[in-house]
Amino acid sequence: MKLNTPLIGVVILMTLTSGCLGSVQDNEKANGLVVTTDTNLDQIVTVYDQGELIQQEDGTIMFDFSDSVFSEEILSFGISPGDGREDIIIDATETSEIEVTYDRHGYYTVNAFAIGINGERESTAIVITIEQEITWTEVNTGSPEILYFEAEPGNELPSPSYFILNSTVENPSSIIGIDGRSVSVSWSVVNPDGPCLSESRSIEDGDSTTWNTLHFSPVGMHELELVIDDGQDTINVEHKVSIRYELVE
Repeated sequence: MKLNTPLIGVVILMTLTSGCLGSVQDNEKANGLVVTTDTNLDQIVTVYDQGELIQQEDGTIMFDFSDSVFSEEILSFGISPGDGREDIIIDATETSEIEVTYDRHGYYTVNAFAIGINGERESTAIVITIEQEITWTEVNTGSPEILYFEAEPGNELPSPSYFILNSTVENPSSIIGIDGRSVSVSWSVVNPDGPCLSESRSIEDGDSTTWNTLHFSPVGMHELELVIDDGQDTINVEHKVSIRYELVE
């Protein structure tokens, strides 16, 4: 899902040096390797229904090399994604855009490069951020399942800055003519070091409650467990987990 962020331009000017690609003067146009991105922030969208994964839309960044100007012919443009994958290389005579998708959140230092006809290579580093939104719903459940989510990033750079949890539990109204019952529930979030967050609530018949919380610097696999302590046989559940990073200037 592409976020509504402004067009981000990353412009690198390369000077003419021995063994390197030569930049040329082209009126007001920037010289050398010029790479723009449609955004430097995108997110992975993950959706579960009744405990089953039904959707994952990966984060996507588009890199555009079309404004690059060199004195010699360019054979290829390329991207090193920064997550351990091999370089993505395209024929510069056919296209000047490379789309890169990410299925793990994290900060990524992307290496964008151009390769000239004689094998010379110019490159620049671009930092992009991939976050994640997880939605989990269960309807008429008497035994909510555990939501597992991974805070470990898709590379070796820092873990997320924090995650936000918004969990809504509804106590559906009972059959007309029968007095409804309240329900007591408890949440717990467990990481590799043990429980890190917890909360308990009582919900009257026909009402709902939302637990809003956040946790800084999460590390490793997390488990979000919701337990019915007492009362109503079934409840409706919606968890929303937002894994966030402080943006790099």
